[in-house]
Amino acid sequence: MVDHFYSEQTLNPAQLDTLTRWRLILGPDAEEETTALSETALSGMDETLDLLYNENRRGELGGSMPRMHRWLGDLRQYFPSSVIQLVQRDALTHLGLTDLLLEPELLAALEPDIHLAGVLLEAYESLDEARREAARQVIQQVADRLIARIKLPLHQAIRGRLQRDQRLINPPWSQIDWHRTIRRNLKHYQPDLRTLIPETRIGFHRKHRRHKELIILVDQSGSMHDSLIYAGLYAAVLGQIPTIRLSIFAFDTRVLDLTNLLHDPVDLLLGFQLGGGTDIGNALAAARKEIQSPRDATVVLISDLFDGGLSGVMFGHIQAMLDSGTNVVALLALGQEGAVEYDQTAANRLLQMGIPAFACGMDQFPELMSRALAGDDVLTWWKQVRSKVSDSHS
Repeated sequence: MVDHFYSEQTLNPAQLDTLTRWRLILGPDAEEETTALSETALSGMDETLDLLYNENRRGELGGSMPRMHRWLGDLRQYFPSSVIQLVQRDALTHLGLTDLLLEPELLAALEPDIHLAGVLLEAYESLDEARREAARQVIQQVADRLIARIKLPLHQAIRGRLQRDQRLINPPWSQIDWHRTIRRNLKHYQPDLRTLIPETRIGFHRKHRRHKELIILVDQSGSMHDSLIYAGLYAAVLGQIPTIRLSIFAFDTRVLDLTNLLHDPVDLLLGFQLGGGTDIGNALAAARKEIQSPRDATVVLISDLFDGGLSGVMFGHIQAMLDSGTNVVALLALGQEGAVEYDQTAANRLLQMGIPAFACGMDQFPELMSRALAGDDVLTWWKQVRSKVSDSHS
């Protein structure tokens, strides 16, 4: 645990003796039983963490913006980015710093991360113009970082699978892709005949590929806080793929069509309205109206499945979509790992319908979407993923 709090640019934790390591874990109150901190960097780390995690000193930290600003500067001096984000989150939780957080000068000193973006999105409507501009800049930084991480693997996975699924071996002569066919058969070139024999011809099922339809439904309830942001950014990236006709809806007891905001990730995120009740059946009804070609459509429901709507309406809409050939995917959470709170009864019923409901991490999402859009058996893939995870833990 101690190792996690070290900046690689200051001290190597492996060089510290056991008593010093325990001293940093337990805080200043344990100094008599452990060891004194002689290194300046160690003392600075200790002071920075103690201001937050020592309950008797928290008032010193949360009292004013200048004090908070200096503390954030110390965080940047002593710790790497991943630790700064963790400590910032704890500060917001323990100290209730929302009002100070919204000062433009303080926002500039914060480390942008998804939790901070969520806080700013929630407060955005109540801010004045100066604070809105500062908040928007932080949200933009978070969006840019996440999009840079997810764009390439998502595009590669989806385009690769859709193109591969369209390819046909030994098609009719009128549907041959001669560029791929020649490259595949170069080894069969006959020097004596000065010609190439195309033993394997490569083409496509159709000369003109039909667009895939993708409808993303995002639960706006407070428990889906981080998933909402990830869903918006993934949707902004998916909207750039020309072979996908994408629609995105956010819902509580109402349904908001945010498709026209896909061109600007920040505007899309600001279009979400966190909180409120949940009516999943109402959202699924909107999705069904949006579908033009059921067999080319995939509906992704991102929700914890706690539904305040009429019992059975949600499953009725889902069954109707399955019967028409539409692919349905249910995600309990997006972009986060670990356990999530969800309606287990609803999840089990979806599983009986052949629809897995699971939390999906960022590394899994590209593969999931590529398989869903290609019409693959997502349930079988999901079981294989679970099996590999179980084997790695055993």
